Amino acid sequence: MIGGRMVMEASAVDLELLALKKRVNDLEEQVRTLTAANLALVRSVDNLRCAYAGQPLEV
Repeated sequence: MIGGRMVMEASAVDLELLALKKRVNDLEEQVRTLTAANLALVRSVDNLRCAYAGQPLEV
C-alpha cells in the first residue's frame, strides 16, 4: 500500500501548493493596490505642498 499512500501524499502536496499559489496571488494583488494608493497619496501631498508654496499644481 506504499504506492497508494504516495499518491495520497502527492495529492495533499498538490493541494497545499495550489493553496499557497492562490495566497501569493492574493498578496501580490494587495501589494499592487497598496502601491497605487501610496503613489496617489504621494502625488496629493506633493500637490498640496506646491499649492502652499505658491507653485502651480501638477496633474
